[in-house]
Amino acid sequence: MRTKPLIHTLLFIALLLGVTGCNLPMGTTQTGSLPTPDTTITALFEFITTAQAAQTVAALPTTIPPTSTAAAAAPTTAPTTPPVFTATSTPLPTETTEPTEVEVPTKVSSGNLSGPAKRPGSSVLAYYLQQEPTIDGVFDEWDQTRYAVDNVVYGGNRWSGADDLSGTLMIAWDDYFLYIAARVKDDTYVQNATGKNLFKGDSIELLLDINVTKDYYDHNLSLDDFQIGISPGKSDPSSDIETYLWYPKSRAGVYKTIKAAALPTEDGYRIEAKIPWDIFDMTPDIGKHFGFAFSISDNDKSGDTVQQSMVSNEPNRHLTDPTTWGDLTLKGRP
Repeated sequence: MRTKPLIHTLLFIALLLGVTGCNLPMGTTQTGSLPTPDTTITALFEFITTAQAAQTVAALPTTIPPTSTAAAAAPTTAPTTPPVFTATSTPLPTETTEPTEVEVPTKVSSGNLSGPAKRPGSSVLAYYLQQEPTIDGVFDEWDQTRYAVDNVVYGGNRWSGADDLSGTLMIAWDDYFLYIAARVKDDTYVQNATGKNLFKGDSIELLLDINVTKDYYDHNLSLDDFQIGISPGKSDPSSDIETYLWYPKSRAGVYKTIKAAALPTEDGYRIEAKIPWDIFDMTPDIGKHFGFAFSISDNDKSGDTVQQSMVSNEPNRHLTDPTTWGDLTLKGRP
């Protein structure tokens, strides 16, 4: 009789455990298709964040007004690559158009510019005169060596030949003056310039370095380098003759102590001049050497003032480089 109540009790307990066993701590964990808590929470926050971001973007203005004109002009997006700056340079000329055949040392030690007394260029001899010639454009008193003046040193593309521009030079000296006499071939005489511009017309020019030894290797003009020009006349070779000294610049101007005369010829003109030695602040002597170049300028443009071409006795002549000038030697009586 007691066995049945016990069996009933055991069956009741088994039935009770079958109904509630899944919710008890010791029960097995269900592994169905429901998402895990972590995944569910992550998805939830992702949904909230996406929704909030959409609301935030919708609340913002589609364009932001610039704070200044410059800002308005600025691009809305930055360049994907920074600009590249390439350094450029203009190539230096490898040579000069001026003649440079006179050899000079590439380096002078201790700044010493002194050297020989005689330039290696064209050599001109000036003989001593016992009697001063009359400066009138007539060469009756001249019996000197004639040196050709036919090397084009400027405006070669505007020089058409010896009849266009060329000449011969005679030179002499005494204790007071340096004398020059030049016969010039020039098929068209034009001289409209005066004063410091007289080289922009038919004219002659004298370059003289009175102290060659002191600055033999100096490629720049110095106070002992002189440039003197003479115009044969403004309207024709005989009237309104002018002279002008350009260098040294500190002494530039008209020197009326330089006397000159000119006469026209069938193919050009003749010109004579005497230049006082005191202009050069020196006393001449036999055997003295000078840097020297004699040149003739030409202008064929009637009514204009322009130096179209120049010929010289010295083919390497460059005005501002005395090392390119030739040599003048003072000799005694022939």
